[in-house]
Amino acid sequence: MTACLPVREHLALYGCHEPLPARTQLRAGALSFELVGGRLGAVHAHGHEVWHGMAFLFRDAGWGTPEPVFEQVQHHADAQGFRLELQGHIPCAPADIAGPTAGNAHIRLHLTVQGSADGQLRLRAEATPTHPLHANRCGWVLMHPMSAAGCRLQVLHVDGRTSESSFPREVAAWPPFMGVRGLRHEYVPGHWAEALLPGEDYELEDQRNNADASFKTYSRSNLMPRPYLLQPGQALVREMHLRLLDQAPAEPPHKNRGPAALRVQQSAQTALMPRLGMAITPTSSHCIEPWELDLLRRWRPAFLHLTLWTDALSADVDWHGVRSLLQASGADLRLDVCAREDLGHGGLQDAVVRDLAGQLAAAGLVPASVAALPCGPQAAALLRQVFPKATIGGGTPHFFAQLNRLEHSGGEDFMAFTVCPIVHGTDDDCMMHSLQSLPSMLETARRRHPGRAWHIGPNWLPARASPLGRQPASDGRQRIALARLDPRTRGLFGAAWLLGHLAAAVRAGVQALTLPPLLGDDGLWWFDAGAWQATPAAAMLDVCLRWTRLDNAEHHHLASGAWAAITGTGTQGRQVLVANLSAEPQRLHWPDSGQWACLDAAAWLQHQDEPARSPWRDSGHGPGELLLGPYALARLDLPLPSGD
Repeated sequence: MTACLPVREHLALYGCHEPLPARTQLRAGALSFELVGGRLGAVHAHGHEVWHGMAFLFRDAGWGTPEPVFEQVQHHADAQGFRLELQGHIPCAPADIAGPTAGNAHIRLHLTVQGSADGQLRLRAEATPTHPLHANRCGWVLMHPMSAAGCRLQVLHVDGRTSESSFPREVAAWPPFMGVRGLRHEYVPGHWAEALLPGEDYELEDQRNNADASFKTYSRSNLMPRPYLLQPGQALVREMHLRLLDQAPAEPPHKNRGPAALRVQQSAQTALMPRLGMAITPTSSHCIEPWELDLLRRWRPAFLHLTLWTDALSADVDWHGVRSLLQASGADLRLDVCAREDLGHGGLQDAVVRDLAGQLAAAGLVPASVAALPCGPQAAALLRQVFPKATIGGGTPHFFAQLNRLEHSGGEDFMAFTVCPIVHGTDDDCMMHSLQSLPSMLETARRRHPGRAWHIGPNWLPARASPLGRQPASDGRQRIALARLDPRTRGLFGAAWLLGHLAAAVRAGVQALTLPPLLGDDGLWWFDAGAWQATPAAAMLDVCLRWTRLDNAEHHHLASGAWAAITGTGTQGRQVLVANLSAEPQRLHWPDSGQWACLDAAAWLQHQDEPARSPWRDSGHGPGELLLGPYALARLDLPLPSGD
């Protein structure tokens, strides 16, 4: 729907002028799916999701995933099926070239997809590097939906064996299936589908580890050397064959096609609502502007979260500036120490941490919590000795995958990790769908590290750091996987994602969540045209950070894939924030009384033109029906229940 939006509206939604990928509907018998840019979307059979998507990907030496660029796309369909042919290239960074630097290195790519009327798909890729390239992977990727967890599975192995198993329910730390040449899975009880993957060793991993809502089968085993060398001029040919093994099932019962209905009720279950904090950086401790302090006085986050990455740890921090930020917000200080060697073993880092404690004491600062990342029993013991008044944390400064593979922990009060939705790709729909994976992460984490509280964040669209190596360069104007900047932080998309992430954290029962920093290229304000510009995410947080509490409420009849909602109580009374997580307009029926306001592209553009105007446009009173545009938010003011 949003592919042909006016320029300013597109900018309000996505924070950049980069066009959305073209979409082409494809059908092969009972199978239907979309071509989105160069990726094949979720494959359905009569309304049932069989596979979550397919793509031919290059993973560079830093585990970045440059997107293919297709110059020619040919599509022919008839009664017998279709034939799709794509020709283009994958751009490669100079750092991936094994030899003299060149600015035009790429992989020529020729893809063909044939779909037949009997419900079969045959995919073929021919990839030819122009230069010798370091690669971690280059081949097909096949994904299964997160809903496949627990479903029966038959694995065809490279040695001819067939093993019987099921997709894991708990998030698997390492690939549960290796040496794969084919997979048969039961996508609906009694109905099976098959994927044959000749020509290379494949493995299946659980992508919930990296905040994706899927399982992924990828080419080239992790047991093989990497990075490896792709030779110039030598074509790499890979094929994949997908089919249903029996007649497709009947369509599921039709869901209500009317507007989603929102009814807010207090949950019968009690749950701890997460404490909401904000990230601060060494840079933000310098040259603090008065409006920043005024904003923190209004928002009053529960804590400010400072991460120190370097060997010197505190060299770039103005601790008196940190104290000013803490005093304005009335917040606690959360401090993460990301050392390059294990703490607690008497090495240089131990002395650096003790020096850090001295600097804090000299500035009159007593951190409420301190985390050693990475962690371990010795690190926890050292921090308890050096910071006796602090709660002690461990975990990883990176993603759940690194926490899930953690070998050393113990003695911590809380565990921590971050969430980033662009580790593997930047598709808008997949990023919103991935919001559903957080409860699975926390359920797994609690089993493996019992007795800990759980703190997540700072969480935002960009990847603030990568545990895998260098990150791809980005100017913040394009969607780039694993990049430090993402333009959608400046658009309504970012606000909708952040509200969806808050809702997922509430469902998962985390004890604390760190929000993005106020300022910076990845902040809630960004510098443009000589001034700091607010983002729609800041406007959303200006509502919920004024609440005195997040309420444990149930939001009935909201489809989880298209909507997210949180409820809280503040000086303005009880309020609900709702986000449309899709690029299509959605209708929301609210059967109760009260007032509502909308933050959509039109309201945001009016606010930018007239900053004195509120970004929330009054939209009437309930009961009634509200039309929410792409990635729009609604604020619903509820009457306080009796007794409050």
